[in-house]
Amino acid sequence: MIKELERENRLNKEEVDKLMRISGNVKGVVFQTHATFFRYKEGEKGIKMVEKRLRELGYPLEFNKIKPYTKWYPEALSILVILVAREVFNWKDSDIFEMGNSAPKYSFIVKLLMKFFLSPLRSFKEGPNYWKKHYDFGILDTHELNEKEKYLVIRLKEYKFHPIICIYFQGYFQRIAQYVIKSEKFTTEETKCMHRGDLYHEFVVHWQ
Repeated sequence: MIKELERENRLNKEEVDKLMRISGNVKGVVFQTHATFFRYKEGEKGIKMVEKRLRELGYPLEFNKIKPYTKWYPEALSILVILVAREVFNWKDSDIFEMGNSAPKYSFIVKLLMKFFLSPLRSFKEGPNYWKKHYDFGILDTHELNEKEKYLVIRLKEYKFHPIICIYFQGYFQRIAQYVIKSEKFTTEETKCMHRGDLYHEFVVHWQ
């Protein structure tokens, strides 16, 4: 079973090179967040494993040299880091979801945002501004928040890299909802996806 999973997750150099040609940049803090999760889940050895595989693929990265807020890095490289982690750790989709769900917990800016905007609606509306501070492309549309029916809808436009990031964002957006909504049970699904031919990604978070 493990060998089958390894074959499924094994990265193809041609596909990696194709991914890396996609334009769009993100602030370095995203890489720091990735590294923090790797360290938590796989230990310091896990960081070295990811760095080693990135070098083998021709895209070296040293996490301890990342400049979190003063430098832009390719978003494609951020996604490649996730793909490499899935390969070297034999992760499943549930691990990628957990990675996305954990990311806001490691972000100082997210914690500050959630603490400052105590109203769920205000926090929800600040989402697009938060996106612009971290990405130089794409549009985050906080489309709908229905507190009565207990769901929110987030749309991500002009963003198409690799399907694995959809799983990551499901976890990420669910965690944001967990910060601003008082509930013990959340579920998240991607109802529209650019990798399935839709014009944008749409994530719907429900709570009880």
